[in-house]
Formats: sequence, structure tokens, C-alpha cells
Amino acid sequence: MVALLASAVLLAGSPVRADTVPSGLYAQYEAQRDVTRGFGYHEVFEPDVYRMDEGDVETEEVTLSGGEYRFKAICDSACGDIDLVVRDSRGQVVASDYELDSVPIVSFRTGRGDYTVRLSMESCDWEPCQAVLMYMKK
Repeated sequence: MVALLASAVLLAGSPVRADTVPSGLYAQYEAQRDVTRGFGYHEVFEPDVYRMDEGDVETEEVTLSGGEYRFKAICDSACGDIDLVVRDSRGQVVASDYELDSVPIVSFRTGRGDYTVRLSMESCDWEPCQAVLMYMKK
């Protein structure tokens, strides 16, 4: 019982639970998170986890309080290319990463408002690919 309570206290004190991110991606997630923290960013939402086939698109609606943000996605080793786009409530592109890579990163400064984050799986060699979307703010 004491061990269970101690575990609950440890999990409650961290911004992201270890079981949120698949174990096969956790080391990569942790490394990318730590690099971004080194630039003064912190997580503002728990990461979103997806299982995506080539051609799949996932969208998330987020409300931001304004400031400087960095969103990034990571993907498993079967992923060849994944793209990331952030649009404001009028549909205007705020930030995008269409590079041919499996770790898209967008950095942007914006005001308070509602935004749409779009993640698209452009290339996946062994479907489904696993992807994690991270939300950071400075």
C-alpha cells in the first residue's frame, strides 16, 4: 500500500506519465523533451500518441494563452517522413515543417486563441507507425 501511494505521488508530480508514450519511443521522447527544455521550454499539454498508416492525418484543436511555442513530433524507426502544420482560427498557417524527416519541429510566437495542429504521415515503411506529438512553451 505504501509503495502504491509513493508511486501515485511520483506520477502526480510529473507533467507527463511514463506510460503515456509507448515504451519503444520513450527514450527518443525523453531526449527530444530534454533538448527542448535546454532552450527554456516546458510542456504545456500531455503528448498525443498516434498509430498512423501512410497517408493518415491527425488533427488536434488547442487553445493557447499566447507566447513562444515549440511543437514537435517524433516517430518510430519505420517512419520516413511526417509533417506538422499549425493554423490559427481563420485557417492561416502559423508554422509548418514539410521537411523530409521523421522529427518535424515548428517554433512560433502567437497570441491567445484557438489553433489547429495537423500531423500527416507522409511515409511509413511498416504500418502502422507510432508517432508522438509534443507541445512546449517558453
